[in-house]
This record gives sequence, C-alpha cells and structure tokens, in this order.
Amino acid sequence: MRTRIYGILVITLLLIPLAIAQNGSGVIEPTGDATVNPDANISFPPPVYVVRDSVDIRGTANLPNLTSFLVEFRPLDVDDMGDDAEEERPWFPATVTQFEPVLNDILGPWNTLTARDGLYELRMTINTSDSQEYVRVSPIRVENNPPPFVEDVVAEAEERVEEAEPVEEPEPTAEPVEDTSPRAVALVNSNVRSGDSTDYGIVGFLLEGETADIRGVSSRGTRWFFIQLDNGVSGFIHPNIVRTEGFLSGLSLINPPPLPPTPIPIPTTIPAPPVAAPPVPATGADLVFAGVQVVPHPPRCREAYQINVTVRNAGNGDAHSGGIIEVRDSLQSDGRLLGTTQIAFGPLAAGAQQSVFGHLTMNLHFNETHNVNLYLDVNSQVAETNENNNHHADAPYILQRAGC
Repeated sequence: MRTRIYGILVITLLLIPLAIAQNGSGVIEPTGDATVNPDANISFPPPVYVVRDSVDIRGTANLPNLTSFLVEFRPLDVDDMGDDAEEERPWFPATVTQFEPVLNDILGPWNTLTARDGLYELRMTINTSDSQEYVRVSPIRVENNPPPFVEDVVAEAEERVEEAEPVEEPEPTAEPVEDTSPRAVALVNSNVRSGDSTDYGIVGFLLEGETADIRGVSSRGTRWFFIQLDNGVSGFIHPNIVRTEGFLSGLSLINPPPLPPTPIPIPTTIPAPPVAAPPVPATGADLVFAGVQVVPHPPRCREAYQINVTVRNAGNGDAHSGGIIEVRDSLQSDGRLLGTTQIAFGPLAAGAQQSVFGHLTMNLHFNETHNVNLYLDVNSQVAETNENNNHHADAPYILQRAGC
C-alpha cells in the first residue's frame, strides 16, 4: 500500500515540472513508439515514470541477425532540443553490452544511484549484421531523495488507510476431491457369500442401487469381488451383478475359505439310472456380434469412451428375452482387470439385429496397451443353438494421457 501511495505522489511531482516547462522555451513530450515493435522495445520503465535505487529495465531485443545491444541514459535537456545539439550530448551506459537476444524479459539493471535526481531519457541501441536500430523512452524521473513533505504526505495517507475498516475477504472454498476408492453398486438384489461361488453360504445382501466398498478380488481367478457391507460384514459377490466405480487397479488378492466337505448321502433305495442331458434344440436363437466400435479410439485417460455394439440373431428361432453384454477393459501386460460395464439388449426375432451402447472410463495406466473383450449374453438368459460364438476381442489400444 505504501508503494502505491508513494507512486501516485511522485507521478504528481513529475507532472509539476512538465507543466512549468511548457511555459518556457522547451516542451517535454513523452517519447515512446506509437506502434510497439514486438522485436525491439523497452516495456519498463514506461514514459512519465519515477524510478529509484536499482531498477530492472525490461523489454525485447530480438531483431533478425542481432549481434549486440546496449541500453544508455542521459539527462533530458528541455532548453536544448535541436537535432544537432541533441546528437552532441553524450549517452551513458545504463546496462552492459549483451550479445544474446532477449524476449520480453530483463534487458539489464540500471543503478540510478549514480545519477542526480531529475529527468532522463533512455535509449536502446540494437546492432545487427547489416543495420543499427534505436528505441527511446522519455521522460523518466530519477528520484532517490524525495522532498521531506512527500514522506509526510505518505505517512498521513497510511494512517488514513490503517483507520479504515478492514475489508473481509471471503474464505476460499475447497475444491471437491474426487472419490477414487473402488466401489460396487448392485444392479439387482444380490447375495453376498462367504466364498467365490454359489457353493458357499450366504452371509449378507446388497440390494439394487446399494453401494459397498471393494476390499479385494478372489485369488482363484474367478473375478468375484470381496466387499464390505455397511454393517461391517464382508463377503464375495459375483462381478456380473454389480457396476464398479473408482480405481480397481492394485486390488488385494483374497483367499476364499475352503469349502466344507460335502456329506455323502446313504442311498435308501436303488438309484435311478442317470438322466441324459436334453439335446441342443435343432432350431432356436443364435446371438452373434454383428459390429463393435470403440469411440474414440484410442480412448483418453479420465474421459469416458463409448462402446457401440450391434447384436444379431443369426439363428432360425426367436430370442424371446433380452440379455446382458459385459465389456471388460484389462491391462495387456499382466491381464489385470481395470474396469467393466454391462450393456442390456432386448428380445430379437430370427434374423433381426439391435444396436446398443455403454460407457467406460479409464483413470490409470496411460501410455500402456489395454485389451477390450466383450461377452454376449453373459448370464445365459437366452437359449442358443451355439454358445461358442458369444465372445469378441476388440483391437487393443494405447490409453492417451489426456487428464491424467
């Protein structure tokens, strides 16, 4: 605040002698290029400015074929403004000669303590291999010893500022922090079991829309998540009945408990002969991928990418119900599952097709190769004549850094 008040006062002092000079034989006009050359200029100090002590002269000296440049100063003589007389008055170096271009930076320091208080002009001489250019700025007032009354006025102004009521600044609002912890959101009412298969007992429930923290994944490769419910109970849940959120990389491997031994029943009657499995129907639905597109390709980190899928019923019978397509994004180097999403499709008549889409967002492992695999009717809701053509491996991609 003291510097700002002092600056206003000294500029006022500078304008007083300018007004007096206008009544004399000379007239002081601020000198500065009307059109600033971006390759040759002095941006600080500007015309009609007060300096003291050591001040950094700033600007640009960047002409083609530059060989050297130097900033000089001399007193401004309002009574001797003729061209011939002006050229006879000597210039004094304000900075040392420099030989490298400077672009919008410090041209050199000017120690004004070696000059008497008064009005001055600055000149930068730029030498090139075939010419010499000049840049001038004036008037500049050097005032290292301000009059005593200036200090008194500054002190009074500071007292008035101190007596004024302080302005309360608003408290900075904290930016929201993104929750990246791994979580599972139930797509349907789901059982939570003590192990990673339906052979284990039920230990809890995760109802549709409810969320639970993911603590790990089964070490047996079944991809069942180990979650913790709000009541503190932990257990395993199937990955196809939940939607995941947050970062899944680095999940701990959890060893499921051993299954209890299955008791061998003692037959009380002669066992019936085994019943053969029903034959695969000769006619029926056959779901296949008719088209898969990842947009954009390659995806960008922390930006959702879209998976467009066209499902076709290539069989000779109708698919009377819809199903689920599961999309899995994994790291190619070690096969780690990084994210999944599920896309629903509806019933399909024989020969008909349907286009659906879903989204996935990758937050880690940019500049690394990812694999995208799609599994059609992952929950086997549609009876098909061929269950072996429900997998599609899309072209691998390298995740772009983008917002990571």
